Amino acid sequence: MSGSIGTPGGFLARAREFRRRYQGPEGLFWIRRVNHPAGAMLALPLMPTRVTPNAVTVAGLVVHVLGAILVAVVAPPASPLAVLAVVIIWQLAFSLDCADGQLARARRQASAFGAWFDQLVDVVSHAAVYTALSLYLVRTFDPDAGAAVLLACIAVSLSLLQTFSTWQRAELIGRGSPVGQRPTPRLLALYAARHLLDYGWFLFAASVLLLWPPGLLAFLVFSALLQALYVGAQVLLSWRSGGWKST
Repeated sequence: MSGSIGTPGGFLARAREFRRRYQGPEGLFWIRRVNHPAGAMLALPLMPTRVTPNAVTVAGLVVHVLGAILVAVVAPPASPLAVLAVVIIWQLAFSLDCADGQLARARRQASAFGAWFDQLVDVVSHAAVYTALSLYLVRTFDPDAGAAVLLACIAVSLSLLQTFSTWQRAELIGRGSPVGQRPTPRLLALYAARHLLDYGWFLFAASVLLLWPPGLLAFLVFSALLQALYVGAQVLLSWRSGGWKST
């Protein structure tokens, strides 16, 4: 890659080329414009070091949890300064999650264990995020025990749906579409809707809505419904395309 890493312009040019070569296949709006570029800027300086992709994965988990702890303890409604801190911390955490894969591909160290470990950490990270948001809302609205349990169940379900739909997106929508075949209108609509499920965007929106707890609650409910509809649409499209025959 051309350009000197010693100058800001040279580093940014190298980071853009690094991202172009080694970013993942996901094309969601927020991740491609925010977290993949940030991930490249985090991964590129690690190339000559002994830091492993799995170590970057663990670092992303630690930063996720730090953000979750801040959300869990901050007094609602959160101050603008606290919101800014959460935005930065969680965007950094997800950018590290993007950086580990870029670093692994650049070093030719991608492995089945690394992919499994990354998914495992994703589950823990997402659970930490949704648990913290649930605690924040419980402290805001002070519901009774039953409502608090229901909110926690919804949060856990949303976390599971989000991780499931992220992992299975390529399998369920990408399968059965030969190269050169024009996508159906339903498939195009599903591809457009997936941008609303971008995890980087979710983290940003949830962080900002800490300023307005009722809006955060509405956003989480909307996200849960959208995740459920999206997974249902994935299954329905796969079923109609004959995917059920392979089970």
